[in-house]
Amino acid sequence: MYVYVEYLIIENIIINFIILYVTDMITRTKTSKLRLLIASLLGSIYTLIVFFPNLQFMGRFLIKFSVSILMIIVAYNPDRFREFLKQLSTFYLISFAFAGTIIGIFYILKSKVSLSNFTFKDHNELFKFLILGIGLAIILIRSILKNHFIKINKDNCLTKISINLNNKKVHLTALVDTGNSLKEPITQKPVIIAEYNALKEILPDLVKKIYSENKELDLNYVANIMEKLGDQVKLRLIPFKSLGNDNGILIGFVPDSINIYLDDRAREMTDDIVVAIYNNKLSVDERYNGLLHPELLG
Repeated sequence: MYVYVEYLIIENIIINFIILYVTDMITRTKTSKLRLLIASLLGSIYTLIVFFPNLQFMGRFLIKFSVSILMIIVAYNPDRFREFLKQLSTFYLISFAFAGTIIGIFYILKSKVSLSNFTFKDHNELFKFLILGIGLAIILIRSILKNHFIKINKDNCLTKISINLNNKKVHLTALVDTGNSLKEPITQKPVIIAEYNALKEILPDLVKKIYSENKELDLNYVANIMEKLGDQVKLRLIPFKSLGNDNGILIGFVPDSINIYLDDRAREMTDDIVVAIYNNKLSVDERYNGLLHPELLG
């Protein structure tokens, strides 16, 4: 059996890329396809040691493990050690799932099988088993994760929303939070809480000035801004209570409309909504930048 180096590299790049991409989907890591491709190429180049007898020592466990660590760092550039461990463990879990599925298909399709004859007749047969194994593994992993996330997101889930104001629009990822009971005190409209950084593209300059000068708690300053804005933007002051803060105040505004995207459908709402501006991070891992009031789901 002849082994063509270019085929081996391409096959390993494809397999590594799929494993890293699935790992990215599961861990919800922000990265780029270019970083995944570079990491896949590094892992593929490492497999070429089989052609160099003098480099057989690089097949030891510690070196293999070090290469996988390098691939994770290149692919995801984790900021925290906890994130790194989650990405590394998921990477190995997906790798084992792919390998196990390929071996399982091989054993099912071969009439006479033993550990000593786990070999392939030619390049095409190897490629066939790789495609079948990876395809089935993706289907199984997708099915398992879908059921898993449906279970853990029974009460809380993530959804896409867009907020429109003065012919400008921003898109957010919002957590449907059953514990969010915040309402505008006068009209009792449900309140969406969104991060300032996610909203600032649609906010007027006078509103952005409040946050650039850290005046959001200066009620006299805010009242002056509200007077200057007039009908340009309808600002609201929204009191709230949280752990360690019994007298908090959020500045909110009434948007022209919002769109909530659920089950591949968009639901547009043009009234009974207030958006509160939160000048901090709502999620440590940046999975979402808004909190959606459950009443808005109808």
